[in-house]
Amino acid sequence: MQINVPPGNSDNLLEAREQRLMAFAATGIERFSDTGTGNAAASVLAVARSADSPVVRALVALRTVLIGKCMNIRLVISDDDVPLDPFIAGTDDQSSGHLSEVRIIRDPRLRDAHEQLIIGGTSVWFGDSLRRDMNRRDLFEQFHADAPDSARVAANGFQQLWHRTEPCLSLPALAADSLSAAPGAKTGNTGPAGSALC
Repeated sequence: MQINVPPGNSDNLLEAREQRLMAFAATGIERFSDTGTGNAAASVLAVARSADSPVVRALVALRTVLIGKCMNIRLVISDDDVPLDPFIAGTDDQSSGHLSEVRIIRDPRLRDAHEQLIIGGTSVWFGDSLRRDMNRRDLFEQFHADAPDSARVAANGFQQLWHRTEPCLSLPALAADSLSAAPGAKTGNTGPAGSALC
């Protein structure tokens, strides 16, 4: 199903998109729980333009449900200009036992990908391209609520994107890193090679 949003205030459009995503994700989470698969590893896969994207905001709003159902999140973001929410970054007290992995796209050629949300291997949402301005009025969205074949294809694409991105480390993760206590450590050390601050 494709939804074309009529013209309107861009803040209202983003809020409406976030509400639709929350409803879609909540239904997908409930469906995933009902199947009794028992495998919650990376049960939510998401690609978002930034930490302020409606995709990420919907996941943050559903934090209690995600934690309650022991669902883990793998997130790829394109722009790191907005700090990650503590829940997504894994630094929130509520996040205890919750696993969230975040990677960032550094290769500009990969920014032709579309935003997406895959829940439990059955529900898939696709949105605008990562290059596209979120405030545009003609938003693109596709919802596939019960489509395991589409979810499998989307998950394969997500895994290929995931392997071409870099780990995104939050400051608390770096503080816990043994590099801070290593002899001869220099101020401003960014951690292991290939890692990036978000």
